[in-house]
Amino acid sequence: MKRITLVLALLVSVLGVGEEIRDYLVRAEIREGGVVVVHEEIGVHFDVARHGIFREIPISYRLPTGETYRLGVTVDEVLANGSPVPYRQYTEGRNLVLKIGDPDRTVRGLVTYTVRYRVARALRRYDGEIELYWNAVGTDWAMPIARARVEITFPPVISPTDVRALGFRGPYGSTDPLELGWENGLLAGEAEGLRAREGITVAVRIPEGVVTLPGVWQGFLWFLQDNLYAGIPILVFAGMFALWWKRGRDPKVGSVAPEYKPIEGLGPAEAGVLLDNRADPRDFAAGILSLATKGHLVIREIWTDDKAREPDDFELVATESSLPLTPYEKALRENLLGEATERKISDLKYKLYDKMPGLKARLYMDLSEDGYYVGNPDHVRGAYYGLGIGFIVLAGFLAYFTQSLYLGLTLGVSGLIVIGFAPIMPKRSGKGIEELRLVLGLQEYIRRAEVDRIEFAAREKHFDELLPYAMALGLTELWTKKFDGLLAKAPDWYQGRFPTFAPYWFGMRLVTLQNSAYTAATAAPRQTRSGGWSGGSGFGGRGFSGGGMGGGGGRSW
Repeated sequence: MKRITLVLALLVSVLGVGEEIRDYLVRAEIREGGVVVVHEEIGVHFDVARHGIFREIPISYRLPTGETYRLGVTVDEVLANGSPVPYRQYTEGRNLVLKIGDPDRTVRGLVTYTVRYRVARALRRYDGEIELYWNAVGTDWAMPIARARVEITFPPVISPTDVRALGFRGPYGSTDPLELGWENGLLAGEAEGLRAREGITVAVRIPEGVVTLPGVWQGFLWFLQDNLYAGIPILVFAGMFALWWKRGRDPKVGSVAPEYKPIEGLGPAEAGVLLDNRADPRDFAAGILSLATKGHLVIREIWTDDKAREPDDFELVATESSLPLTPYEKALRENLLGEATERKISDLKYKLYDKMPGLKARLYMDLSEDGYYVGNPDHVRGAYYGLGIGFIVLAGFLAYFTQSLYLGLTLGVSGLIVIGFAPIMPKRSGKGIEELRLVLGLQEYIRRAEVDRIEFAAREKHFDELLPYAMALGLTELWTKKFDGLLAKAPDWYQGRFPTFAPYWFGMRLVTLQNSAYTAATAAPRQTRSGGWSGGSGFGGRGFSGGGMGGGGGRSW
């Protein structure tokens, strides 16, 4: 019984059962200096012992132009029931997080938390007016809100006739209106019965000139200050070019002779990677075809509609064969089938996506260990991607602490230059270039082969052994079309519906298989979307609950 009670208590603690916000007051004061002072009183009722709450305030937004727009939030005061309370302030993602409460003690019952902070850059110019588009009660709160009230105050020179206002309530994206009215010189609105993940957003506009905002020229100067750093991207580009010339540039391939047979020791998927330094969907599908052509599985079409033009699904059936597999092909077969004797492609959905990075890593590792690359291409790319991202992180750090947007911009551009070089930095070794020459020769042969000259008895074998390579090289349709009129039936490893077999249409089916297999294998469960401002206005039919700045939410801890 004690164990059951303990489990129930734990579930209640984790799920937040019984917790609610009884009263939520938000007062936003627009000051003449262009700063918005926000005063929040959050009355939380705890049915179980808790340390306090998290208050998450969105402070960073990505505009449609791709620019990041960051609010300047300064926390002035945090109280619990009117008295100072310990809290820890940090950023997490795009949020400023306040972890409010004493880690050494817990609270129960009704606790009223007061949070007071100043917000810079929350006021924006639109069409000759100044607008505050603010998520007064954010849509990220993990507990219901019994009653919420929003109050907006303005500089004394503002009269009610100068103000245009809209209010919205509900979950993120809701356009349900919230009635706003004037009470004792302030604009107010109330809502009751807000569920978890529901909030209140207000959009107010006042005449331009009432508050002081930086002018266009000042904003331009902010963006372009510290011109001394303008040469950083040029130096980074020159340095990366020199680094590529010395460490990333491949030796010359030289002349290429057509290759008419599979490359010894190099599977189709490996050949595809060696061609473009990337493991892509074609290489994954080529691995499946290689398993089939070597007799390790049979591909079977599944039809549910006799009138359809394409099969609804494909099924992989395990078979036994003595033909050797590459390490990648062994891993691929294990991940596709495991101990099962058969599996539909559609059954791979949501089950294989977390194994795909490992399969790709296996390809890169095998090619590196076999001496085809100077270094693991995925690791080399990742190192430069990491360096580029490091530049960008440093750009944000310095831009924030030096108040130099231009410094941040130049370092950010430098990071993008490094990232731009990353894909071409993997370097093939001398052995890799020799094998690449064979791959290019095979590619040339598949493009130009006159297969009608091949002896009849050898056509089917020749078709099968080069088909996976054609898939990896992006030449499936070209290779299969060459055998139109030369092959009378589908390969033994493929069971499909063909009233009259035509290799070209068989190739189209294989392309369908490629797309279906990769889509299913990489399908991941959906992630929850978080709301927030994206640079737009709350007027003109574009406003909705959760669409403004601020807001966010919180939870107990």
